[in-house]
Amino acid sequence: MLPSSSSHQQSPGMDSRPLTAIPTPLAVAIADREKLGQNEAIHVAQEASRDQKYSVFSQVMRKYLTYLLGLILTLSTLTATIYFPLIPMLSAELGVSIQAINLTVTVYVVVQAASPAFFASLADAVGRRPVLLGLIALYTVATLGLILSFTFSTGRNGYNALVALRALQSLGGSTMPPLAYGLTYDIVPVAERGSMLGPMLAFCNGISAVGPMIGGGIALGTGGVLWVWVALLVVAAVCLLLTGFTLPETARNVVGNGSLPASGVWRTWVSLPKASKDGEDRGSDTPQSQAQASQDYLSQKPVLEWQPLQALDSFRIIFYPEAAAVLWMIASSYSVYYTFQVAIPVVFSEVYEYNELQIGLVLLPGLAGMTLGGILAGKLLDRNFATIARKLNLDISSKTAHASSHFPLEVARYRGCEWFLLFMAACVVGYGWAVKLHVHAAVPIVLQFFICAASTLLSHTASALLVDTFAERPSTTYASAQIARCGLSALSSALLQPLVEAIVSRTKGVGWRQRRREHIRANDSL
Repeated sequence: MLPSSSSHQQSPGMDSRPLTAIPTPLAVAIADREKLGQNEAIHVAQEASRDQKYSVFSQVMRKYLTYLLGLILTLSTLTATIYFPLIPMLSAELGVSIQAINLTVTVYVVVQAASPAFFASLADAVGRRPVLLGLIALYTVATLGLILSFTFSTGRNGYNALVALRALQSLGGSTMPPLAYGLTYDIVPVAERGSMLGPMLAFCNGISAVGPMIGGGIALGTGGVLWVWVALLVVAAVCLLLTGFTLPETARNVVGNGSLPASGVWRTWVSLPKASKDGEDRGSDTPQSQAQASQDYLSQKPVLEWQPLQALDSFRIIFYPEAAAVLWMIASSYSVYYTFQVAIPVVFSEVYEYNELQIGLVLLPGLAGMTLGGILAGKLLDRNFATIARKLNLDISSKTAHASSHFPLEVARYRGCEWFLLFMAACVVGYGWAVKLHVHAAVPIVLQFFICAASTLLSHTASALLVDTFAERPSTTYASAQIARCGLSALSSALLQPLVEAIVSRTKGVGWRQRRREHIRANDSL
């Protein structure tokens, strides 16, 4: 169940009302939301009273974790993008239809939407490191299984193994984004989170952008898909080793602000060298006062005990009134990007008569736009927060800067984004008219770049706002965003082909226009 508390503590100078107070019209509808926020209020007040650092992890360690998490995230994104060019070859190798191979994509997406709810809540309760390490190990075993399957199995047995092992791959990789968001919120204060989220997501998206080229190139070069699985196994093994040896536990209910020593499965396989002398890094060099403060904080903080029913918390968040609008922005903006990626093969093959290689190249501008959107989102998050804090004469380095009920967190996160929303809508309309009028292919390709950049920026900034709103359980909260965006994306992609068949110009033109022309010709012949 979601955490709750029966008392509030406040810092000097803060608003006299409870930190989690909600306007009366919403109080009944979001009673559970208040419980979720009380522990975060206690957390902010207790740390502020001691003037304790938010995190003792150094800037060097933050930078390293940024790119390590970006690499780990590729296990989720690269696994999906590398697969699309393999569909015809998989159909031929296994002797099944294209529709049967598409079913493996559906299974992957279903598991991708559902699994984070379970593992994200587990990570919020027991810690990030053991859950992340276990999931990477599961992904590695599933990928090894695919290699063995394509080496020794053929026909229907090979297809059944593909369905099962792709589901296990999705189970292992799909929870990486919620865990990465949770780790970011563990070690970076609210005013600086964009500086970590932006590069992390851009690094991941940049690698995933070349996924179709990697998958298609390896398959064409080797004459089969076996070596594609080998490439994924290498990436998974590297992530497993780096996580095991270097990724520290960061969950604040386990190690506080990082100053408490970890033990058992929460401890890295080797002790990392300290990067500073002033106690910024965690470990034996951390000042005793920091460790004692964290110990005192954990002794007062309610223990987060995990129960299987907590897997439903991600679904419950979807129905909170203050989460609904944010989730809609996350899901709708992401589904715009996803739908365009799915539509490109249809549009450019039927309207512009591109071949498979040309279609693969056409995908790259959109993926490049996605990478740029991630970078811009990170910078925009930090700049907007700093701007609002300055207007309110607040110190952005203070952990209580956003704790007051008067702080406009929504404005601080989404300020100016309405212009990006309007820009994206205009580009989508322009894309439709460009395809309808058969203008030069460069026009829809350029528009695709801007659409994907804007949709990614909107999705990432809304995700940051959502996790800030439900800050006590960051991984669980982001899992709700993944449920929403995967669900809407699956729906939009399912509706895409019928819409294309009804609207997009085909060899005989748009259906209603063709029928009108036939009617005119019939009247002329009379």
